[in-house]
This record gives sequence, structure tokens and C-alpha cells, in this order.
Amino acid sequence: MLLRIGPPEHGPRPHRFSTGAWVLYDLANTVYAATLTFLFTPFVEKNYGGLSNLGLTQTWSMVLAGLLVPVLGAIVDRTARTGLYLSIATLLCIGAMSGWGLGGGEGFMLGCFFLANVAYNLGLLFYNSLLPSVASHERAGLISGIGVGVGYCGTILVLLLLLPVKTPSSQFLLAAGMFLVFALPCMCLVRDRREVRKGPATAAVRDAVASLLSTLKELPQHRALLYFLLANFCLVDVLNTAVLFFGSFTRNVFATAAEDGSLVLFGTIYRGQEGLDSFFALAGLCLNSMALVFGISLGALTDRWPLRVMKLSGLALLFALVGGAWFGGTSALGYLLTLVMLGSLGLSGIWTAGRKVVVLLAPKERIGEFFGLYGITVKLSVIGSTVYGLVADGHGAKSAMLVQSVQLLVGLGLLALVRLPQSGDAARAA
Repeated sequence: MLLRIGPPEHGPRPHRFSTGAWVLYDLANTVYAATLTFLFTPFVEKNYGGLSNLGLTQTWSMVLAGLLVPVLGAIVDRTARTGLYLSIATLLCIGAMSGWGLGGGEGFMLGCFFLANVAYNLGLLFYNSLLPSVASHERAGLISGIGVGVGYCGTILVLLLLLPVKTPSSQFLLAAGMFLVFALPCMCLVRDRREVRKGPATAAVRDAVASLLSTLKELPQHRALLYFLLANFCLVDVLNTAVLFFGSFTRNVFATAAEDGSLVLFGTIYRGQEGLDSFFALAGLCLNSMALVFGISLGALTDRWPLRVMKLSGLALLFALVGGAWFGGTSALGYLLTLVMLGSLGLSGIWTAGRKVVVLLAPKERIGEFFGLYGITVKLSVIGSTVYGLVADGHGAKSAMLVQSVQLLVGLGLLALVRLPQSGDAARAA
């Protein structure tokens, strides 16, 4: 999908209200992601006896979203009705989240999750496509970064306001309400300001599919980019899995320690269910706060050494997995220093550096095509969630977390084969 960054050359500059509304939507959709991680996943495990079906549902929902991305991206570019599509996807996601609050059997809950997850990921496509309409070319990076920073506040709100609510149905309904409140300004105020392209949308879809197939066919000719996309697939897959199951893993490994009073951090004893909830909230707050700090700190380093940042982040994620399994249930401080701190470094670095590496490796005249392929591989990074669910149900949470390191090592091995072109090095030095 090709987007013209910035407003039309002779058109009006974006209004600050529309820019603020766009930024606020990042907080809204983070409410969904945080609800999934900290509320819904632990609820499913507790009430339906395992995570296998949740992992499978996550996998198939992401596969469907990934397949729809190039088609809907072409329609967005041709019709410029992005605001309408964003509103539809957002309301579908909110409606499905409300279904969680109504309760029901496992099939109904996972069906609502499937619909919510597909709508959420398609909403991200429409949301990102609106950036050129709310930020000039010179300020696109700044506005995007502000959106990411504000987005982390969504997780903090979920942990502070919703986690203390004792009734799961109330938690889910309140989360859906929060999503709607924070998303409304964007749905009402932000419009796609690009010019509508001439021609039917069906032709755009046909062209998009043909372009994708052509890009895939030619990918082996760009060896470094091929290695990177495969490596990124493995790294992001592990990252997505760790984020999805972070809440469930933390509760599982420290449940016994909280019960017998051995869950201690800096002299504070976290005892019983209330203590476990408090430690769980603390770990979540630390994870997101440090991810925000690392995200800001790594920005300048990524411009100079993107591949090094990517490798460092992958190694940090590897040590986070091993440390989480080693210290989980035995040392609260060790857990925070490894899985939480190193995990937040991996979370920020992989996302921050990945796009920069694509810019350096992709041919300039076809960067839009390869970014589309990069986006699809990110959406389809869903093997880990299925593997985690199956292993966790059969052998426990620690084994499920450790087995992710196999795929992570494969990704790091592929990343070691990537060589940036000399032109990229020169540009980076400049």
C-alpha cells in the first residue's frame, strides 16, 4: 500500500484538534491490547481449563487479518474513505469486547475474541493510514512517536482502574466503554485528506494482489532483505506470544509463592490473592514504563546502528525468556530485572529498528511494496501463540516460555546473515 506522507501540497495544514484526536486513538486501541494481556487471557485460562484453544484462535484471527491487509489497503488508497472504515472496525471490536462481558461458554467467548482481534488489527491498518492526514511530512515522526507514548497510558489505565474490579464481566464492559470514549474523537474529527484516485476499487484490489505476488517472486533476488524478513518473522512471533501470555505466565509462576508468603520484593510481602494481584499490577506497570523509556532512548541509536539495535533487542528478549523461567516463582527482583526489564528492551527495540532496516534494504523505488510485505509478515507471526498454549497445557508455563527461545535463536541466526548495503552505511553515517 502506497501512501503519500503529508497533506496535499496546496491543501490546508492539519488542524491540531484532528491531530490530537488521532493521537488519542492510540490510547484507545492500547486499552484493547492491555485488556487482552492482563484480563482476558488469565480469565480464559482460569475458567476454561487451558490456553490451547486461545492460542489457536489467536493464530487464525491473525492469519485472516494478514490476508486482508493488502486487499483493504488497496481499497483505502483508491477510495480515501479511511475514517469510515476505521469507525466500522472500531465498533466491531468494541461490540465483540462487550460480548466478553455478557459471558457464555468457551466457544462464544473465543468467537467474540476472534472477531475482536480481526477488527482490531484491521483498525490498525486504517489508523496508520490516517497519519498523513493529521501530520505534515516534517512532523510525521514526531506525531507518531507521541501516539506511541500516549498509547502506553492505555495499559496503565487498565492496570490501575480495571484490574482492581473483581467481576470479570464488569472489567470487560468497562474496557469496551473506555475504548469507545477514547476512540470517539478520532472517529468524529479525523478524515482522510488525500485525493480520491480514479478507477474502481476492484481494480485496485486486483493490482494489489498482483503486486504482492510479484514482490514475493522477486524476493530471493534481494537476499539480505529475505533473511531479514524471515528473522523478523521469528522475533516478532516470539514477541507477540510473550505479550499475549505475560499476564497468565506471571500469575502462574508466582501463585504458590503468594500463597505461602514467600513472594517478597524490597521487604514487602505480597501474600494471598490480593498480594498476587498487586505484584501482577506492579510488573505490568514496570514493563510498560520501561518500554516507553527504551523506545525513546533507542530512537537516536536506531538511526545510526539499526541492525545492532535489532540484534541487541533479540538477545535481550532471549535472556528475558530464560530469566523469566529461572526466576519465576523464586525471585521477584530477578523476575523484574530479566523478563520485565530485558523484555521491555526487546519489545521496544525490535519494533523501533525493524522499520529502519527495511528502509535501508528495500529498493527506494519499491519501498512501499516491501513495507507492505513487512507488514504482512508481522501480522502472520502467530506460530508461537499456538505452541505456547499447547506446551503450557501439557507441561506448564515455564516450559512454554522456554520453548519460545528455539524460534528466537533461529531468528537471531538469520539476522546474523543480514548485511546492510554500503549506501545504507554511508547514509547512516551522514
